[in-house]
Amino acid sequence: MFGIGFEELLVLAVIAFILFGPERLPEYAAKLGRIVAKVREASSELSRQYQNPFTYPPEPAADAALPAGPEVACQYCGHKTGQEFAFCPKCGQRQQLDQYPPPLQPAEPTVEAQSPEASGESQTASPQIRPLRQDEIDQALSIINQAAQAYNGVIPADCWQEPYMPEEELRAEITAGVNFWVYESEGRPVGVMGRQDVLDVTLIRHAYVDPEFQRQGVGSRLLAHLLKEMPGPVLVGTWAAAWWAIRFYEEHGFKLVCQKDKDRLLTTYWNISPRQTETSVVLADPKWLAIPIYHE
Repeated sequence: MFGIGFEELLVLAVIAFILFGPERLPEYAAKLGRIVAKVREASSELSRQYQNPFTYPPEPAADAALPAGPEVACQYCGHKTGQEFAFCPKCGQRQQLDQYPPPLQPAEPTVEAQSPEASGESQTASPQIRPLRQDEIDQALSIINQAAQAYNGVIPADCWQEPYMPEEELRAEITAGVNFWVYESEGRPVGVMGRQDVLDVTLIRHAYVDPEFQRQGVGSRLLAHLLKEMPGPVLVGTWAAAWWAIRFYEEHGFKLVCQKDKDRLLTTYWNISPRQTETSVVLADPKWLAIPIYHE
């Protein structure tokens, strides 16, 4: 493009010789050389722009790693925890920045288990809810201690033991009036939940589901079955750091009580250590919340 060969230069020289004569020929030859050089320079620049019309920006720098989240202090007792805690593990109060960790499992639907007669299947194959039998103590302990592993490293270290519930403790709870119910599936218990009538309320105690059967609605069905038989107010106690258990009961209509009521209720209706009282919370059902005398 815009190239000038030897023949073109020779023709131009002859024309210049005729027009200007031999005296001025060197002057005009120099001018012609400069013009040709500029034309070639312009041609090269235009060719480069045509071949690469786009100028790409440099690659953006990779984002720097985000710093770890700072600790926050409980506004009630001053205990420092991570931002992922919705409740203080020490005093049990809901934090000002209430944000649960990402849900680990979907909410279990409240669906009542069908009886074998209604489903038309054999008693062995059909799920059913029934009282715990004495010969199933070992199975109940296995369910409780497997499911309770979720507390290991979450609740205060001085509140953890192996096994989480020894056999003598379970038998002592039964002797104290805790009636255990089981959810039977595939011919064996896969979930347990206790209820205990104490004075003028009913407590939900020791609710656990075999890890193999979790996220299948077992806990919701057990809770729905027991609540049908409880005409009076119902209370639930759990660890303040066990956010998944708190969320489960809140999804079924329970609400956390205030710090003042929590301490009074735990010492009135539960027989637990001061350390467990300090690190636990209490949730109440709508019947309890509707009675002013309980929480004046």
